[in-house]
Amino acid sequence: MRLSCRFMFVLISLSAWLSAGIPAQESPVRESGKKPAKIRVYVDTDTANEVDDPYAVFRALVAPKFDVIGLSSMSWRDKQPFADGVKESQRMNEDILALMKRTDRISHPLGALTPMTDIATPSDSPAARDIITKAKAMPAGQKLHVFVLGAFTNIASALLLDPGIKEKILVYAMGYNYVDGRLETNEFNCGGDMKAADSLLTSGVELHVMAANSIARYLWPKADVDKHFKGQGGIRDYLVKRWETYAPNDSQRVLCDTAVFEAFLHPNLATEKEITHKGFRIRVWTDVDTPGMQADYWAATQVKQK
Repeated sequence: MRLSCRFMFVLISLSAWLSAGIPAQESPVRESGKKPAKIRVYVDTDTANEVDDPYAVFRALVAPKFDVIGLSSMSWRDKQPFADGVKESQRMNEDILALMKRTDRISHPLGALTPMTDIATPSDSPAARDIITKAKAMPAGQKLHVFVLGAFTNIASALLLDPGIKEKILVYAMGYNYVDGRLETNEFNCGGDMKAADSLLTSGVELHVMAANSIARYLWPKADVDKHFKGQGGIRDYLVKRWETYAPNDSQRVLCDTAVFEAFLHPNLATEKEITHKGFRIRVWTDVDTPGMQADYWAATQVKQK
């Protein structure tokens, strides 16, 4: 059976990339007497689809290594009309940025309101244009790290609108299934825009994939959420409420999207291998250390004491 991230938790309940996720040529530039530059990050996500997306966005926003410069919105499979999902995600993105007091510091453009019609035709949007602008603005020798946690419409469209940006970005995607040494698109995020999913795989951009079926046992207990976040106010109680509103009867869930950031920030917590897909080299995370990732997440997201 091919499992989607959205439904794996139901079935469950009833080495590694050698640097800190940054290729050697992408190491932050260190000037004499100064700390290394932060990694510039863009997050594109279907925030309103599930429980996990806002938890993952929060992880990115508190990572000391990251300078998050963009947060864009996307829809998801089964959401009709497609545009409604984008708008719901946009509202949640704005909620999160307001709670984190980042609204004026991080661009948050609206994503594409329709899926791609074929693998060569982009679905233009403010989000795709913003990704292009931010990629082109990267300093020489550095690349924009784009994390895509929902359907791949915005990133695939950006690459089609301006193919030159593939030399200026690295893409980290949550989706696809990894089966018998190959990637398959019979998966939830791919299903949001199958044309975009196919287009991204053959775009030529450096692509790292957290395959959905690689995190089949990535279960998070609600009790841990309550222990670390409940009663803390602000973004933490917002995340507690999101779980309780979306899945009030679930004592545990697969918080898929957090795994992408944890694998990037701590390569020792995931196994990544390189495969070839239609002549293009793609890196795939095939396994994760669930307890290790959870421990790091809770440590990184604790309320800082004054």
